[in-house]
Order: sequence, then structure tokens, then C-alpha cells
Amino acid sequence: FIVSVGRRSMRRAFQRATAPRRGGGAADEPSVDQAAIDAVFTGFADAEDPDWMNMEGIANLCTELTLDPETDVRVLVLCWKLQSEERPGEISRAEFVRGMQALGVDSVASLKSLLPSLDPGFMDHRRFRDFYRFCFKFNREDYQKKTLEKELVCQLLPMVIADRSPFTEAFIEFLGTASRARISADEWNSFLEFSKDVSPDLSLYEDDGAWPSLLDEFVEWSKARQ
Repeated sequence: FIVSVGRRSMRRAFQRATAPRRGGGAADEPSVDQAAIDAVFTGFADAEDPDWMNMEGIANLCTELTLDPETDVRVLVLCWKLQSEERPGEISRAEFVRGMQALGVDSVASLKSLLPSLDPGFMDHRRFRDFYRFCFKFNREDYQKKTLEKELVCQLLPMVIADRSPFTEAFIEFLGTASRARISADEWNSFLEFSKDVSPDLSLYEDDGAWPSLLDEFVEWSKARQ
């Protein structure tokens, strides 16, 4: 995906954005204007459902932030930070207000200043795991769905997991040969842990039933190609 700021400057910005504030009390929290946040949301809200920002509104917000919603993983990080939860692919007014308050910003300009800190490469495993799981939920067709289309997973996985897995390219190739049309949340979530726990040569893989069958099939497919 496209990253518009160099790694070094991004790291400095991330450190500034996440540095603990002196004192740690409520008085030290950044002052934000809730009415201003509400006005920002209104500018991108669905005209027919003004308490919700749909994908079109999110894309328009991304345009204002100079983010490419098709290729920049920071779009997903932003939706996660803005606490999208109730509806896949949408952000409610209440979620947006809470998220902006938590970020300490109340305008598009101040939100844009935080973009360098949205690089998921700076997250530790626990934080990244939460974000990674959010990406699956956010991209469902609706809240009742518990799976994603395989084609979407093949597009989404490389952008989200980036260099945290040595298996991504092979796994996507394997999915192209698999008969199943959809991927479950358990399979998506387990791929991250599999990538962390199993050595690149698969020597640490244990066929003990701990992994979803899809990953067992992936290992079998990979070993047959070695």
C-alpha cells in the first residue's frame, strides 16, 4: 500500500502522538470541541440516515485526509480508532464523537496531523491483533455474517498483515486452489497466530488439531511443494 510519509518521520510522529501525558489526570487530556466534532461528522454523514457515515462518506473523509481508501491500510486503522463497531463498513455519530475525543482532535486538519501515527507497523502484537480482528468484522457484508468472501480476503490480507507473516503470498496462492468460497473469522484470526508461532520452514508446525482445518490443508499443500 502507499505510504506518503517516510518511516523515520512516521516513527517520530508516532512517538509524539502516543507519548504519555504528564500527570495522567483528566486535566491533562487534550481539549476538544464536541460541537466541532459533530459538525465534522455531519459533513460526511449519509443524507438519508444522518446519524451514520457509510462507505461513501468514509471515502469522502479519506479524500479530505489525502488517503486512498483502496490501498492505504491507515484507512482501516482510522475506522478502528474511530470505534466503528455496530455496523460493518459504517461509523455512527456516537462512535465518531467518542473516537475523535479519544484521539484528542476535533477537525479534519487536526485528524490529518495524526496520520503518521496510524501506521500499524508500530503496533505491538496485542494491539495489532485487535486491529487485525477488527478488519475482518468491518469488511463483512452485514453484522450477521461470520465469513468473508475468499476473493476479498485475498485482497485484504496482504494490505493488513504486511510483513508480519512469511506465509502471506503462499497462503493466497493456496486459497486460489481451495474449493471453499468463504473464510471464517476463526480462520482469519488463526492465520495471524499461525504466522507468529510457526517457523517459516514449517518445522515448528504441530498437527495436533489446534489449528483450523484450512491451515492444516495449507501446510499439507506447502510441504507437497517443497
